[in-house]
Amino acid sequence: MTIEKQDFDALTPSETSELAQLNCSDLSRPTLPKEQRLLTPDHFSFVFADAKKFANKHWTLIVRPNQKPYPRIGLAVAKKQLIRAVWRNRVKRLAREAFRQHKQALSGYDIVVLGRREMQNIDNQTLNNSFEHLIRKIKNSRLKDSK
Repeated sequence: MTIEKQDFDALTPSETSELAQLNCSDLSRPTLPKEQRLLTPDHFSFVFADAKKFANKHWTLIVRPNQKPYPRIGLAVAKKQLIRAVWRNRVKRLAREAFRQHKQALSGYDIVVLGRREMQNIDNQTLNNSFEHLIRKIKNSRLKDSK
């Protein structure tokens, strides 16, 4: 569905919100819109309030069902864990990309990604495989069904 700018300006507010919801629920797109990110302290507090932790050697994921048809991700990679900004940015980039690739499997969850020490020494493929392992654990946990 392609909409020209003049067509978008002619939409009513309800049609605009429906279009935004349609775009947000399309999980096959390789983007990460604002609706699919945890942005405010309230969003993060919601996740931390009643969450389940999934962890392995490289990552810690704090997960909570969100009652939405799409997943949301928040990144909390501490300077204490990864001192250099280049290392933190790389880890966040890898987490976002893995999340984007597996949005459909994670729909209905809010996820906060925490980094761990010494991640800067691990190659990208190992970190990606490790993240995918946690995604499989989340998917198999049936966390949404228990709420």
